[in-house]
Amino acid sequence: MLHYIKNIIQIHDHAVTCEFNTGEIRTVDLKEVVEKYRRINDGLISKLSDPNYFKTVKLDSYGTLTWDNGVDFDPDNLYRMSEKEIPTI
Repeated sequence: MLHYIKNIIQIHDHAVTCEFNTGEIRTVDLKEVVEKYRRINDGLISKLSDPNYFKTVKLDSYGTLTWDNGVDFDPDNLYRMSEKEIPTI
């Protein structure tokens, strides 16, 4: 199954809680990825280390997370990296 994100639910630190096309609510934590690229100062992904810039994330027409500087992530990889949210009662 190909995954894509239907909605961004919440943005916190370097993680994004999303509704996927499976109906699941999952959180994608990008902290390690962002930190890796910040250390090498790649100029693109490292820009996401700024919390204010990270929060500018949007969904593109393919259902993936994207930023104005052109950074995006494959939704299938995001799904695999994510953790399912457990509903609280």
